Amino acid sequence: MSTAPTELNRPDLRQQIDACVHCGFCLPACPTYLATGDEADSPRGRLHLMRAVMDGRLSPGPTVLAHLERCLVCRACEIACPSGVEYHDILELVRPAVSQAVLQRPQENRILQFLVSHVLPFSGRVRLSILPLQLARIMGLSGLVQRIAQRLPAPLPAMTSVLPPVPLLPVKIPLNNPAIGPRRGSVVLLTGCVGSVVSQGLNAACVRVLTANGFDVNIMPDEGCCGAMAAHVNMPADAVEFARNLVERLERRSEDYFVSAIAGCGAQLKSLDHVLAASPQWHKRAQAVVARMRDITELLATVGLTRTPGPLPYRVTYHDPCHLLNAQKLRQPPRQLLSAIPGLKIVELPETEVCCGAAGAYNLAQPDMANVLGQRKVANIKTTDATVLATANVGCALQIERHLAQAGISVRVCHVIELLDESYQPFVILPRLK
Repeated sequence: MSTAPTELNRPDLRQQIDACVHCGFCLPACPTYLATGDEADSPRGRLHLMRAVMDGRLSPGPTVLAHLERCLVCRACEIACPSGVEYHDILELVRPAVSQAVLQRPQENRILQFLVSHVLPFSGRVRLSILPLQLARIMGLSGLVQRIAQRLPAPLPAMTSVLPPVPLLPVKIPLNNPAIGPRRGSVVLLTGCVGSVVSQGLNAACVRVLTANGFDVNIMPDEGCCGAMAAHVNMPADAVEFARNLVERLERRSEDYFVSAIAGCGAQLKSLDHVLAASPQWHKRAQAVVARMRDITELLATVGLTRTPGPLPYRVTYHDPCHLLNAQKLRQPPRQLLSAIPGLKIVELPETEVCCGAAGAYNLAQPDMANVLGQRKVANIKTTDATVLATANVGCALQIERHLAQAGISVRVCHVIELLDESYQPFVILPRLK
């Protein structure tokens, strides 16, 4: 018998795990099980491993941790589970404890945790860190950079391959953008720490679409990180600290809604009260903030479009981001907005609910499995003959775009809001942000 980490000596946690009746409905919903066929890479298999560690029947060693870290936390299993097992809640408690018990951490884990703590949550540092890659692309040296990167420790090679071309000079988005036409409300557009660098065009499109539909749109210069990436890489204390800082900033704002166009950020933003549940005071403060959180597709689909879209002649397929479909339970809003655009031929994507392998920081932490899932997603996209792949998460877009390029498939990848923005351009004079 081994000794379980003391953090896992919790009757409520055992009760949560015991809610699993081992029916197997989660198996065909789990991307890693679909890829490996290994029961230990399925939700019920991981729950069995976690319970064995808690009972002291299994040591919390590297093998157990490998199976737990291979989980994408896509939460597709929760949708399939007839017993209502809150799998992600269990994993968020057990995986960090097992990670701490494995004292000899691989170098790539330490590098990733450093990036998540000290680089990725700060847009200025993100912009500075990718400057050499930008300059190399301008000088036509991308191939050389990739070859050099392959010699560096993980996850640096994966980072250089995932990052898209980014303008040397950032897009200037005004902090205050008044509604066009009759005013319907006000929002803070949360641009994201990494998102504000790698998806500047999307953020500008969000401003144009929201103002065109009657919303004042304000940007926070001191927005800060929501803590999503810290949660993804077993750093709950950092996630709590980021959550507190963000709640403090947001609770001082008077706008009607806090809006995100990045589903991965949005899922974390809507769970800030869960992250801060250990403190009754912080939990209550976070609940007030979370009550105003909306995904941008959710907000626009709920209130309706006041500006009529113009026609676009594209054959479009839509990929459901896990953090929007499973975490935020939003399936129809993106489809509703796409259906509002005349001329689009919308084709359903096979296995749209299967994760593409981005999953927050997953394609940095688990690049091999992420590649398998990315290739699977591209194979399904190819069957649709679509000219455009729309999604609602920046991480998904980057992951899919990279794998489409590697497969030599010419399909444009964009956010639903970028298509809506494009549909407005020929018919509405909107301010172009420079």
